[in-house]
Amino acid sequence: MNQTICRLCYTNPGVTSVYDYSSGVPISAKIMYCCKNIRISEDEDFPIHICKLCENELESSYCFILKCEETDKKLRLIDSKYFKNESKAKIEIKEEPDPSLLQDDIEDPYDTSSDIKQEDADLHLETRKKRNGLKKSFKIRKKIKDPHPCTCSVCGRQCPNPSTLMIHMRSHTNERPYPCPSCDKKYKDSGSLKRHAERNHLKDKRERKFICEICGKGFFSKNDIKIHMRVHTGETPYACAVCPARFTQINALHRHQVRHTGERAYACSTCHKKFCTKEELKNHYVAHTSTKNYTCPTCNTLFKYKNNLRKHIRMHSEVNRFICNYCGRSFAMKGNLKLHIKRLHSSKSGYCNICLKDVPNIEMHTWKHTGERPLKCELCTSSFSERKALARHINFRHKYIDKYKCTINGCTVKFPSQQMLDFHVLKLHGNIVPFPCDKCSRGFYRKSDLARHKIGTHKERLTD
Repeated sequence: MNQTICRLCYTNPGVTSVYDYSSGVPISAKIMYCCKNIRISEDEDFPIHICKLCENELESSYCFILKCEETDKKLRLIDSKYFKNESKAKIEIKEEPDPSLLQDDIEDPYDTSSDIKQEDADLHLETRKKRNGLKKSFKIRKKIKDPHPCTCSVCGRQCPNPSTLMIHMRSHTNERPYPCPSCDKKYKDSGSLKRHAERNHLKDKRERKFICEICGKGFFSKNDIKIHMRVHTGETPYACAVCPARFTQINALHRHQVRHTGERAYACSTCHKKFCTKEELKNHYVAHTSTKNYTCPTCNTLFKYKNNLRKHIRMHSEVNRFICNYCGRSFAMKGNLKLHIKRLHSSKSGYCNICLKDVPNIEMHTWKHTGERPLKCELCTSSFSERKALARHINFRHKYIDKYKCTINGCTVKFPSQQMLDFHVLKLHGNIVPFPCDKCSRGFYRKSDLARHKIGTHKERLTD
């Protein structure tokens, strides 16, 4: 049975799980409430998603049924009040009414204050029955949610009530009125603050009562282990309505949907580049630092990003699993295979008879030997023989001239790259020379300058 098809129409692909909540009510409950003969159970191997068309029709039907039931309830209430008034008028002896109580004796059929008084009388009667040892009866009152949800004007998200919409709007304004008393973090609602405090500041007082039977990992709440089990089952109940992406958590879906709206609310304070999520901005800040916190356990090579370390470790542990279909040569990384195919087996690649090298573009490579510079800059008179050189010239000379600013001791010099700024700080504001020569008394601020010095002066290459 096709599990990705709609549970109701069995025609369109399903995008919303029947166990999700819509206007505060599970979709499965709405289906069974509108269609009395349909039963939805987790034990059945039926599709668990519905399409957007059926979801809209179900919402309209559910709201219409609630409206009809509410109207019928009001009509019967009005009719019963009039019936009581007529019966009371027939058996009651006429007396002269007190003018001060005349207004209170007139009963408005649309006034609900009498219902409240009647509820208090019923409650008093039930309390007396309980004291006398009689069986207590309970009247279940169902709270009906607002059938008309509020829609966010920024991203289009539907909220069940205005208070939820107000909390949601804080995600666009970045307002966080709930600060944590134990740390400097702030949150947009009290529930998020409570969860933060329980998970970070009350760990010693809480017990991980919910244990995963598969991996043995413990969790504080039943909802946490329910979400964790999706890692083992592969369940992705939250689907994006724009693209085929699916997610295990609703928060991940909301972060993904921001990419479709084009909203970039998080800006870098250094280069003013904007990002969709706070995590992306946090990872971007590493680009403005020179620290390398990730070390290879095999060869002790340092890396700035964890992803680069992960790729590097595969070179030690895995065999060359990427094989070229043209010549059979194998590579440890997919990027190296792509570079090999582009250099040797593409339509523009070729072998240079002058420098005896295989190049990815033989036509552009011959420009180096002939001295041609057909690639011209549109902003100045400079010309180049390589596209990379032209792109570097545009970025450094025209586009990102003042991207990186020096702020040490009131210095206002600007540079187009982080490396140039680091060199400036070391040379003018630093007290040490980081790359001294072991053969003479000279020192350098860049490793590349030291390497050129050793080759040109001492006729040896840099070993480390």
